[in-house]
Amino acid sequence: MNSLKQDIRSLSFQLDVEDGWPPVAVESLPFQVSNGGYECQVAPLYVKDLAVGDFIEAAIDERDTVKTWKHLRRSNHSTIWLLRIKSPNNILDVLARLRELGCSTVGIDSAGSYAIDVPGELKLSVVDEELLALDVNSVATAFPALRHSDA
Repeated sequence: MNSLKQDIRSLSFQLDVEDGWPPVAVESLPFQVSNGGYECQVAPLYVKDLAVGDFIEAAIDERDTVKTWKHLRRSNHSTIWLLRIKSPNNILDVLARLRELGCSTVGIDSAGSYAIDVPGELKLSVVDEELLALDVNSVATAFPALRHSDA
């Protein structure tokens, strides 16, 4: 049986915390290492302009903390952030429906922060329809890496 070993490495990004936001000072994300670069494996919760499948070059220190980075290739995935402002809300229901459509999601429920990876093959208009179910007074939405052409 021929199997390829994936070289996955967790890289840490220092975040600029201002007035307590974001709620963490460092975000660690898994990347597949290949050909002198790193391919993002999950949607980030707090790192802007980064999406699943993006291939980056990064200067890192001995503790795998990213000092600087730049895109070598942007993927066709988009990243959407949701922030729970107050309860009650239906974020978890909306996230479940988005996963059924083919998105992947990550979150820190205690911080009310969620990220949605929208594959390029999925029309953003379909995702927007699901997001309309969110109460704008309870949940804020942001698009830190918008790559879809139907946006």
